[in-house]
Amino acid sequence: MKRVKNEEYKKSGKSSSNKNKKFMDKLNKKLNKDVDCKVYELIIFGALIVFMTAFMSVFIMNIVLNSRQTSLTSKSNKDELAELEEVYDTIKTSYYKEVDSKKMIDEAINGMLSSLNDHHTSYFNKKQTDDFNKLMNGSYEGIGVEISSDKDGNIVILSVFKNSPANEVGLKFGDVFVKVDGKKIEKMTPTDVVALIQGNNKTKVNITIKRNEQEMNFEVEKKNIEIESVESKVYDKNNKKIGYLIINNFANNTYDQFRKNLEEIEEKNISGLVIDVRGNSGGYLHSVTNILEMLLPKNTVMYQIADKKTTTKYKTETIESRNYPIAILVDKASASASEILAVSLKESYGAYVVGTSTYGKGTVQTTKLLSSGGMIKYTIQKWLSPKGNWINDVGVSPTNEVELKEEYNQNPIDENDNQLQKALELVSKNN
Repeated sequence: MKRVKNEEYKKSGKSSSNKNKKFMDKLNKKLNKDVDCKVYELIIFGALIVFMTAFMSVFIMNIVLNSRQTSLTSKSNKDELAELEEVYDTIKTSYYKEVDSKKMIDEAINGMLSSLNDHHTSYFNKKQTDDFNKLMNGSYEGIGVEISSDKDGNIVILSVFKNSPANEVGLKFGDVFVKVDGKKIEKMTPTDVVALIQGNNKTKVNITIKRNEQEMNFEVEKKNIEIESVESKVYDKNNKKIGYLIINNFANNTYDQFRKNLEEIEEKNISGLVIDVRGNSGGYLHSVTNILEMLLPKNTVMYQIADKKTTTKYKTETIESRNYPIAILVDKASASASEILAVSLKESYGAYVVGTSTYGKGTVQTTKLLSSGGMIKYTIQKWLSPKGNWINDVGVSPTNEVELKEEYNQNPIDENDNQLQKALELVSKNN
């Protein structure tokens, strides 16, 4: 294992402040049921996770509510908004039956954003915003389970977090929810079950589950749960130790988890590394930037950001780096920050990229928190690879194209994961 340590890291105190596809495969295999969505006791909206990066200010909500009191000072803008306000007032006062004012406002905002023809620009209501922020902050208040609805409408535990209250009391993968605090959850959605778990003001919640046709009761304490976005292990391949890190999303605490896991496996004298971002739809730009700072030599271009006027190259600033062989696993669901990591390591580190072409998202979004508690996400820039390539609608091409075999879908074990095996083979032989 070869690495350049950065002593400045420890002195400066620099820091940033789930399980994905394999658990879905496990559930399909073991329960033979289709999975619709998954939640960490909060709703993880797949489309919401995909491409968020940072927060900044702009305006929009009061446009519909009262254009005369907005910060808009341009007379032309006021004239344009007058018609919108006129329609709102007419429907509100004269429509033949009661209308939902909030729904009208939500739809008006959605209409304005959809006119941009940019599917990365969208609106989140307050509930969606709160749930997204919990996920991307990397922690939340709960019991520590990831749940999903199957095709029969059952709410099933997809995974139990390590060191969580749910793990301590013995809740397990595959357990089916029956009741929460004595209330039957039949015909409820994962959203409803989440609300029941988090809704009461008590420090504990009573969970009734079914396991092997037997009902079991658990009293579970609610605590602050850290979402594990990084997991690690070490493989023996060709008489060498190869580190493996899977990154499930790029949340606020992903960099800290990545550093901790990488340093732990490096202590086992690994001679290479495989990073798995298959199914990882992205997250915060600063998170992937900090990870690249750990791996690439100082003054190496990580990526480029282009706006209407200029293009800026972003280079590493720390002296910390690695120089052992790296392979990164990707697929068509690897997007945004995952693609930045993949193409940066490909072009600036010489890493192998194993799998299939990625999603192809080469734009940067920012958000505005609205007065209602909701927010809008909109595109402000595009990002380019270190060499100036734009992967939008194209994706990152693998250096070693490998389609995942059907055997893995039928039996999702490491031995059947031919993409992983190829990556391990490449890294273990390049020493």
